[in-house]
Amino acid sequence: MIRLTSLLRLRAAHTGHAQRTSQLRHLHLSDQPLMLLALKRTGPAARPLAVMLGTDPHRPQLLLAPPSGSTAPMLAALADAVTAYIEACQRHSEHLPATSSRPARRRYTDAPQILVPNPQTVQHLIDLGDDLRFRSVDEQTPGSRAVQRLGHWLTYLTDRADLAGSAALIPMTGFLTMHWASGQSPQEDQDLATLLAWIDPPRHTASGRDAARMAEDPATHRPAGPATDAAFDNDHLAPLFDAYARARRRDSGPEQTRNLEELDRLLTAHLHPTWELMWQAYTLLQALPEARGTARRWGHERTAFTDECLHLAQDGRPRPARDHAVAAAVRLTRMEHAAAAFATDRATDDPFVRAELRTTGEAFGGPVTTVDPEHTLRGPTGRTLWRPRLTVSTADPVPMELGQLLACHTHPNTRYKICKVTPVDGDTLVELEITAGMGTVARPNHAVLPEAGAFLVFTLAPAPYRMPEFPARDQTPWTHGGPPAEQPDHSDGDGDEEKQ
Repeated sequence: MIRLTSLLRLRAAHTGHAQRTSQLRHLHLSDQPLMLLALKRTGPAARPLAVMLGTDPHRPQLLLAPPSGSTAPMLAALADAVTAYIEACQRHSEHLPATSSRPARRRYTDAPQILVPNPQTVQHLIDLGDDLRFRSVDEQTPGSRAVQRLGHWLTYLTDRADLAGSAALIPMTGFLTMHWASGQSPQEDQDLATLLAWIDPPRHTASGRDAARMAEDPATHRPAGPATDAAFDNDHLAPLFDAYARARRRDSGPEQTRNLEELDRLLTAHLHPTWELMWQAYTLLQALPEARGTARRWGHERTAFTDECLHLAQDGRPRPARDHAVAAAVRLTRMEHAAAAFATDRATDDPFVRAELRTTGEAFGGPVTTVDPEHTLRGPTGRTLWRPRLTVSTADPVPMELGQLLACHTHPNTRYKICKVTPVDGDTLVELEITAGMGTVARPNHAVLPEAGAFLVFTLAPAPYRMPEFPARDQTPWTHGGPPAEQPDHSDGDGDEEKQ
């Protein structure tokens, strides 16, 4: 935990009120996200019990799996609801002109966004997607193909959730802790009720700490799922399940119906407080000003969604249960680049993030002392390259190496390279060379040149993204998912002659 976050946690614990850790909202929020709460049965990780979902805070839809028997009807209803929401995002598209790396294409103007209470729900959706996308399609069973397609979409959304900066599937507790620090432990922050009590306590409570204590009351506390509380299981669910099983053995249809109606009322009452908390958190986050890079990242989300829809229309094969070595390496590379790019975007957009990074040596700030707008150098081909330089005086530690690429909040697309670091009278002079975003000698972009005396903060910039060259599947060793090794022939010549 970095210093400022630790300090704010201590301040929150002292004052009893959560502290803001970000001035801006760094993830896109849709006007109509799909809220999804899930409860699962004890036993198999992917066996659902109930799902409450919807885009209207006043009209949630509860889907209930029977205590025993097939979950197919409930999953078919869930598939219809999620598919309808995804298809609504495909109504409108826009034309994107050709670029140096991609031809002209169409892209959807919207993309699905699902908000869930916590990371545990994300894991439950991962398990459910793994279970559903490999199910065989039975054309005689209504909804069979839709359920398999639901598994595909759940896998896509949970895969996107692994990428930093993605807004396709967001656990609300992580979204809130990105912008507020509470006075409780990070593990306690995984409970939506207590976390939101710290951030936005009811008016009748003296502090967020008091509200969190009230939210922890066992008599009123409702876990946000997907696992249920043991006391709730023993006192409420188990008697209903037993009654339903007895009615089923007696083949008493009306009694089974009454039990299901009672279970519906019970789970609605159990989930509805969390449903209201989700919309309360959504309102708080929507009120925050959106960071500059959020719209661009949402554009990437819409591109990924469009590509996935094309994949489904053209091929549609599900992602394998386990990635082979090359696919895993590609996935890890993309995750690392996304994390570095998102960290840079947050730093260039948000003054608080820059202040945090200055305490850890990942950024430094200070006034510009000199600017050399005429500096040039000779490129590898002999062409003259415009590479203006500037010097910054800073009192911050600068543990960075020469040649390190940096970014600055004033021009996020510009890149600066450390050329020289000189300690002078307790401060440090850092000579920087602008290497990207400044134009050319013939067409210079003088707007990136700061004035002497301007206070700038420089943060680490991600290296240019280039996907490494990985071997093809048939060139991968069998130990890493390639073709099987050839079996050695242990027979000798004499034996062959005898067979002949």
